[in-house]
Amino acid sequence: MGSSAIYKLIIFVFTLIFIGACTSEKLSEENIAESNSLSAAEEEKQLLEIGIQQLSSWSTHWKSNAPDFNLQSFTYSRTDSIEQIERPEELHIGSGSPFFPYLKKNPDGEGVVDIYSYKVVFPEEGNPYFNPDAEVTYFRSDGMRERLLFMGPSGVFEDAVWLTSEALLVVGHFEDEAGISPKAWIIYPETAKVSQYDNPLHSKTYTRESFLTKRFSRLKTQDGV
Repeated sequence: MGSSAIYKLIIFVFTLIFIGACTSEKLSEENIAESNSLSAAEEEKQLLEIGIQQLSSWSTHWKSNAPDFNLQSFTYSRTDSIEQIERPEELHIGSGSPFFPYLKKNPDGEGVVDIYSYKVVFPEEGNPYFNPDAEVTYFRSDGMRERLLFMGPSGVFEDAVWLTSEALLVVGHFEDEAGISPKAWIIYPETAKVSQYDNPLHSKTYTRESFLTKRFSRLKTQDGV
């Protein structure tokens, strides 16, 4: 074999080695990315389960009204971007308001979340009534009011808890032709993302505003809110 042929053979062998190394590195990077993504999904699901356990009044209410309700049945549905709608507005809910005990303060002091005042209306006398739409509102510490989540007449936000200083869990339900189904949303205000979790349960007997009625019917407003 001539020197030229040997040289070409050496080049060919090194080329194969280089291509194999690149392919192996690419596959390794893809595996790492997939592993990280899986870990993030598992971590979020764990946060969801921990958060729902903290909302015992909500889960107990659902269980008593829909015996087939199962906390473990929530599954990831999708992640959406938040349409960031904000305007200057200070928190208007004072200590005398029936909504005040249910404000959700950000653990790092970045603001408070209100999920009720957009939906629930207190008349001068009698029990509250409900607007058709609902909103998760974030009153930031810098004086801005931001809409984190909005729901039309088909759904209700029922309760919420901060999972971390960056993640807020909101639970409620949505109604379609199959019935009323519990939902959970994990909202990330700083990155403007929200993950939705669905539950296979659909109830034909669950009363739409029953949780809100139970929470607020015996309360009386003291400052006109």
